[in-house]
Amino acid sequence: MKIASLSPDQAPPIGVPLRFFAVAPVFLVLASLLLTMGDGNPFANTHTPALLAATHCITLGFMAMIMLGAIQQVVPVLIGSQIPASRLVAWLTMLPLIAGALLLTSGFVLGRPALLDLSWVLLGLAFLVFISASLFSLARATAKNPTRTAILLSILSLAGAVALGMLLARGYAVGLAIPYDRLAAAHISLALGGGVMLLIIGVSYQVVPMFQLTPNYPKWLTASLAPAIFAALLLSLMPLLFDPAPYWAGYLTEIIFWLLTSCFAVVTLKLQSQRRRRVPDATLSFFRLGMFALLAAALFSLASLLSPAYGDHLRTLSVLTFLLGFSMSVIQGMLYKIIPFLVWFHLFRGGASAVKAGIPNMKEIIPERWMWWHLWLNGGTLLAALLATWWDIAAWLVTLGLLLQGILLGYAIFTGISVYRITLKRIEQLAT
Repeated sequence: MKIASLSPDQAPPIGVPLRFFAVAPVFLVLASLLLTMGDGNPFANTHTPALLAATHCITLGFMAMIMLGAIQQVVPVLIGSQIPASRLVAWLTMLPLIAGALLLTSGFVLGRPALLDLSWVLLGLAFLVFISASLFSLARATAKNPTRTAILLSILSLAGAVALGMLLARGYAVGLAIPYDRLAAAHISLALGGGVMLLIIGVSYQVVPMFQLTPNYPKWLTASLAPAIFAALLLSLMPLLFDPAPYWAGYLTEIIFWLLTSCFAVVTLKLQSQRRRRVPDATLSFFRLGMFALLAAALFSLASLLSPAYGDHLRTLSVLTFLLGFSMSVIQGMLYKIIPFLVWFHLFRGGASAVKAGIPNMKEIIPERWMWWHLWLNGGTLLAALLATWWDIAAWLVTLGLLLQGILLGYAIFTGISVYRITLKRIEQLAT
């Protein structure tokens, strides 16, 4: 494990990231329940209230919750710069994020504009606190590595996505005369293509070689990939500035974005094929599934440019594959590595008493068989989602898959927390 470049002394208290991780699975369960509240197949129309509510449950309540918790751990350790007042920032981020996500999804599914109007205020507060603290930390960081650059661009993309999302929520609530379709397209691009994609890329530069025992990413890729993706995303905002925008601009930026992200997927898969340890590993398989899903999402999106008659359907498949196949697979695969590492690392700081107490190794903290079960559940849920746009039974399978994933992930996270608390109590008893 390559830890020489880390700054473990800068790590926040373990409770800071773990409280975000512990809450996130609840929103997967909630998303599955919301999908059952609509009439008929919620995937048949991408604008159904049930699907909009469930999507924001996954993106805000699950993915953003994990990402915000992870960044508060990653920036101090990988970049070497602490988040100021980490405990306070964590609470001022997590609580309004939970409330705002619940209000937003309730506003969609119940058709209550007042709830939407309140949600954007709370979500804006959560992200304002988080983004301000993160940018302050990154600005004073001495490390100037590709991970810092990618995380910085991810946070800037997230800021743009949040601003557009707040405007859309306010617009839906009070009936503002704004270009909803163009704003929604830009919101999705910045949130998924920028906030999620760039963060995964930046963290992968460190996590893949360290945990998966692969060679480092090539310097030509780490130096240019994140800035190039960010530039493509900025170019994709042209429809917001020009009406009508040149038709070729959207095609060009979409092609560039997917070529760049496909390059990341191919290089990651190549590095994983060169790993020194060939023992089967569930977290590695999560990552591989994510990379293949990213390539599939690129194919669906590029195919939509060649087949306008099926464009809407292919774009829906692209978003589903990116969201449920790439993002969720990689995020959950990282969680299954990061949580055991955090538990082991913080217990190991107990010194001689920790050694006497018998700290469990990382593989003993969360049983790997659970990870394999979750991997198969995740793959099955993705397959069902791709069929759900035209097969009603598959929509129910997606609902069941999300429900089981939320329960299993939540149980695994609380198992890790339980191991930490029990072992810490044993260490404290030996120290007295």
